[in-house]
Amino acid sequence: MNKDAPAAKLLSALFEKLYPNDENLPKRILLVSAHFESDSNGFEISNAALPKMIFDYYGFDDEAYDIDYPAKGDPEFAQRVKEQLEKNKIKAKLVNRGFDHGIFVPMSLIRPQAGIPIVTMSTNLYLGNKAHFNLGKALEPFRDEDTLILCSGQSTHNLRALHSRSPVLIEGARAFQSWLDETLSSESKLTVKERREELIHWQDEPASRFAHPTPDHFMPFLVAAGAGMEEKQPGAKAFFGGWTIGHMSFANYAWGI
Repeated sequence: MNKDAPAAKLLSALFEKLYPNDENLPKRILLVSAHFESDSNGFEISNAALPKMIFDYYGFDDEAYDIDYPAKGDPEFAQRVKEQLEKNKIKAKLVNRGFDHGIFVPMSLIRPQAGIPIVTMSTNLYLGNKAHFNLGKALEPFRDEDTLILCSGQSTHNLRALHSRSPVLIEGARAFQSWLDETLSSESKLTVKERREELIHWQDEPASRFAHPTPDHFMPFLVAAGAGMEEKQPGAKAFFGGWTIGHMSFANYAWGI
């Protein structure tokens, strides 16, 4: 990623927004990546102590394969996550897996020091929207244990139309972004339940077909919403990182700040 791009600058400044002057830093990060997909009947949690890099892309310059993000894992916490999910009747298993580019690319910008342990979690496209929201809800208690829950996807992600500059596509993606902003706004009159239903049925929004022809990059967002939305404060704070190629948004959202 171009470090001078608006999205890169936003990520580089994110920790300062969340933890000014590095005060009260989290003990660990629990990170759900759109590029870590389980094909089992549940979710997967990496218990790797020293995660290696997974270069799950091709066709880039050599420097794209020289990246190393040396953060440690936390096997003991991974086991606790598994137990917490099973307690909530969510199937889960431990696997030894490294960091894919949905992890090391943003984290290299967010926290280049790599001094905070990271436990990664999968999505599971076979389980649907509600299951991912409920996954986030089950993870919510870890927020009270100095755990930062990060979910790496994208608010609009249409790779099928990567090189398209169609006005219809661009308008559709931006309409979806507007719908998402309105649904999450702290000024919205929507209750937690109403927001939840809106998000779980996001594919009913007409513009969703322009923003996400496949659901993979929106699933982590549902996990984040499940973990972050509270009865007293259901709205999220938006950090907008601009657009690329007209229709791919780099908006970010945070709860609890």
